[in-house]
Amino acid sequence: MLNGLGEIQSVAIFGAKSDLAVSILKELPLSKDAEVFLYGRNLQSFSLPGKLQGFESKSIELDFQDVKKAREEISKLFVARDIDLVIIAYAILGDEDRQLNPDLFASVLHVNLYSQAILLNDIFAGLAKQMHGQILLISSVSGMRPRRRNFVYGVSKAGVDFLAQGFQKLTPNTNVFITILRPGFVFTKMTSGMKPAPFATTQTNVTRIALKGLEKKKKVVYAPRKLFLVMFIIKLLPERIFGLLDK
Repeated sequence: MLNGLGEIQSVAIFGAKSDLAVSILKELPLSKDAEVFLYGRNLQSFSLPGKLQGFESKSIELDFQDVKKAREEISKLFVARDIDLVIIAYAILGDEDRQLNPDLFASVLHVNLYSQAILLNDIFAGLAKQMHGQILLISSVSGMRPRRRNFVYGVSKAGVDFLAQGFQKLTPNTNVFITILRPGFVFTKMTSGMKPAPFATTQTNVTRIALKGLEKKKKVVYAPRKLFLVMFIIKLLPERIFGLLDK
């Protein structure tokens, strides 16, 4: 039991089919009568793992490109109930060879940056109104320095990460805590078939780190933890040296 979190009565996941989000959900200290709200696309055939079958869950079909609809759903979420935890886990990964394709470029920025920024603002406002709650934002180390192979995806992550850091400054007045999870390469369905990056890790490890971050109300956590030092060094490298590594 994660004593720092207490019993969670209600949790909402935006990006319900995310392997990481489901893995984290499975390990949360949910109360027996907890409500689980799942938002995402094509949820008709999606079901929670067996361990979570006993909890009351509601699946809401939502295309995150439709920001107006997403905002409507968030406003409904906060009616007649308090929400203890919100996990924001959706993203378009993009394509290394097509990242400058106009349509893909627009989609990645619209979904990963614009959509998430607007939703994060509305979610924070809802939690602030009830004067408690936590947000877990699944970000990425990709947003810490542009790389040739994924800089469009990286800038989308960097933008929302930066915004979340801003909201963290409002915690003393709102009692709303945001934990930013910055994983590196994680073995999931989304990365299946991709060449693993250095320091690749598993869902189990990321889940453990995320839960500990939530329990301790950490502002930022890295998965694996050694990426904190790695990224600190990478950010300090002169571009001519970093360019040699960015192949």
